[in-house]
Amino acid sequence: MTPCLNWRELELLVQKIKPEVEGLFVDRIIVPERPLFPDQYLKGEWIIRLTGRKQEGAILFSIRPRHPYLGWLGSKGPKASIPATRSPFDLSLSKYLRGAKLLECTTLPQERVAILWFSEEGQAHQKLGLILVFIPAAPEAFLVTANKNSENQEWKILCRSRTIRDESKIQKTYTLPNGWNAPVQPPIRSELTSDSVSIYRILEQELKLEAFEKRVQEAQKILRQNKKQAQERMRQSTTAVLEGQREEDWQRLGDLLKSSLHHSPPLEGSVRYVTDFSMEDGSEQKIAIPCNPQFTLKQQVEKFYQNARRKQRRIQEAQTRLDQFKEAFLKFEKMLLETPVPLDWEWLKKIETLAGTVPVSGFLSSSEKLSEKKSQKNRTAWLGKTFTSRDGLLLWVGRSKDENLELTFKQARGNDIWMHVRGKPGAHLVIPLRTGKSAPLETLLDAAHLTLYYSGGEKWGKTEVDYTFKKYVKRIKDSTEASYTHNKTLLIETDIQRMKRLLDQHPG
Repeated sequence: MTPCLNWRELELLVQKIKPEVEGLFVDRIIVPERPLFPDQYLKGEWIIRLTGRKQEGAILFSIRPRHPYLGWLGSKGPKASIPATRSPFDLSLSKYLRGAKLLECTTLPQERVAILWFSEEGQAHQKLGLILVFIPAAPEAFLVTANKNSENQEWKILCRSRTIRDESKIQKTYTLPNGWNAPVQPPIRSELTSDSVSIYRILEQELKLEAFEKRVQEAQKILRQNKKQAQERMRQSTTAVLEGQREEDWQRLGDLLKSSLHHSPPLEGSVRYVTDFSMEDGSEQKIAIPCNPQFTLKQQVEKFYQNARRKQRRIQEAQTRLDQFKEAFLKFEKMLLETPVPLDWEWLKKIETLAGTVPVSGFLSSSEKLSEKKSQKNRTAWLGKTFTSRDGLLLWVGRSKDENLELTFKQARGNDIWMHVRGKPGAHLVIPLRTGKSAPLETLLDAAHLTLYYSGGEKWGKTEVDYTFKKYVKRIKDSTEASYTHNKTLLIETDIQRMKRLLDQHPG
């Protein structure tokens, strides 16, 4: 059932809710928790909790664009959302309606407008009306005050859900629409013939589907960005390989100069002339080799060999990155081609893990969200092996020396946590963190187990795993190794159940 209602469906729904709610008192007004949605709540959705001597219940209403709806649940309903922000309209509703008695629930003829009338405290002749406009393109809510006995059709507006900055356009009163343009007999869907609680359950199922589709769209959007990034990194790595291959043949120059050490060819300006006897036709060729005048012949030979090792290392590293980005590109492309099965949460978890958007535990305040948005603006996704800890934090693993260098010195940020097995060559692991946040113990233990596993140490017994902030990790000059300081140590022994839970995220 699509939540959008025509005027006859709204009229029928209100008639079903009416006997349940009239005579009850407003306990409180909350923004309900929606854990399946990325923000943990929906902006524009509220629950009015009602209570009486013999029963309690909750009226759910939404004025979200394209998703307006109304429902009744014969219990308190969902919990209040912790991270939800309180709008001026929300605060005004709580101020005016808390403790008020619900007098009447009605609709306007041939209009998608429902009105909940409440008693106004201390006002015997006044009543408060919560007007809910369920027009899909422009839903809105008003809180009005009216005289109980007056037939005046213009009511004073106390507050409204929509924020209007131009004061000249702000309505002071609400005038009832006349319904002249509405369809005469719109159809009523069969789902709405159920009782009000069943309708609420149908609505909840629709919200689950909406949450699923929204998260799929967000994950696919990030996957497309990651795919594009992987494509660009493939291009950069290919260029790096070609540039390395076009670089001077330092090994050959070193060999030629080394072969002439016995007669030490003189330095003419910045060039030494050496005879090359390795021509295919057996002829000789004089080669001009550029040399640094400050180097001895032996030092120059060693410099050429050093450049040759550096060239080979650069080519190998670029080729490894190229292979890694190709693997990631194909992985993203394959996932994007898959057709999601509605409400297949395991599939959603798989795509969110790949995209790095798995919902994390805990909630962010508005200021934290803004800070997080700024801090993540230029952070790129790790295209290598990625896991999710028990606490919902990402764990990035480097599985080779080239991946380790890429992860540690190009991917990680200064306050991310970096991890390595003490005293042994092995995997680097990074826990990317939000600004000002730390990793819980369970996340550190998950990360330590993965570090141990990808270092080949799952059978080493008790092993020390060091961790520190990435800003304390430095690359040792002219090597693929790193040194680190300010570290702490975890002494762990492989927990089979923990390892299985982590590795099951990437079967095979």
